[in-house]
Amino acid sequence: MEEIWGWLIVIYLFMGGLGAGAFLTSFAAGRGWIGNSPALQRIGYFISGPIVALGTILLVFDLGQGLKKPWLLIGLLANPRSVMTWGVYILACFIVVALVVGFLTWKKKVVPKGFIYAGAFLALATGTYTGLLVAVITAVPFWNTYLMPVLFVVSALSTGMSITSILSYVLEKGQKTDERRICKIHIGLVGAEVVLLLAIFATMLSGRHGAVGIESAKMILAGSLALPFWILLVGVGLVIPLAVFMMNYKKLSKFKVKVPVKFEVATASSQAEHSGAHVEEIDCSRSLLTVDTGVIIGGFILRFVVIFAALPLWNGVLK
Repeated sequence: MEEIWGWLIVIYLFMGGLGAGAFLTSFAAGRGWIGNSPALQRIGYFISGPIVALGTILLVFDLGQGLKKPWLLIGLLANPRSVMTWGVYILACFIVVALVVGFLTWKKKVVPKGFIYAGAFLALATGTYTGLLVAVITAVPFWNTYLMPVLFVVSALSTGMSITSILSYVLEKGQKTDERRICKIHIGLVGAEVVLLLAIFATMLSGRHGAVGIESAKMILAGSLALPFWILLVGVGLVIPLAVFMMNYKKLSKFKVKVPVKFEVATASSQAEHSGAHVEEIDCSRSLLTVDTGVIIGGFILRFVVIFAALPLWNGVLK
């Protein structure tokens, strides 16, 4: 069967979500929503613009055939009723704003709040667009569900936080992050991905999107895409990270303190204050970085299986 879209689109969808999620991670860090980490506040701004810019080049030259027929790009930009046209403008605006914010942050200049909020809005729009791009295609039943943009946005937030956390640790060692809060947010995001995937497969297998939707779901669950789906997406990208995030969250929630036996004080903080006790820091960085890598791999495989599971309506039921 001829592929509807190929690897360039998979890479674009992944990079678009990754960059958008990275920007939103730094935006959230700057407001204290994921702890007070200077590293997280910067790294996402540095990488978001270049990542989305590279992905957008792939999108334009694949969908618009820019290398072979550059005049088609003019028609693409002049069609306001096309979701793809909206996306090109959203991406262009986001890239410009993200690059400006990243440059000013790198130079340690004050970034105007208007740019920050505009960037956050455009980042959310970019993440949503990567899902809308496939969801509006009615000829492919597996794609044509309102749950697809929601899934892609959640995955963008999760992978964006992971890449920002990894680079923050590698490039700015010594900068502490609120690992407990990050684990808590990741638990929510990965859990939401699991629920959304279950909902999508339940919808497809119920027959609401026809026989072709059922065949696409079967291709992923038990067909040619089953191996990457179960091992790399479900195992490496969802189940293992969720388990590790939950274990570390539980571990970090326990305040471990060494105190002399003769002192009995009500709370850990008062123990440390009144007895000269040493509070042990719990460092979960290595395990979190490992599963962050898994989350990113899972995010890529998610786009891969969604794109390559596409069966058009005109193919009918495949044997």
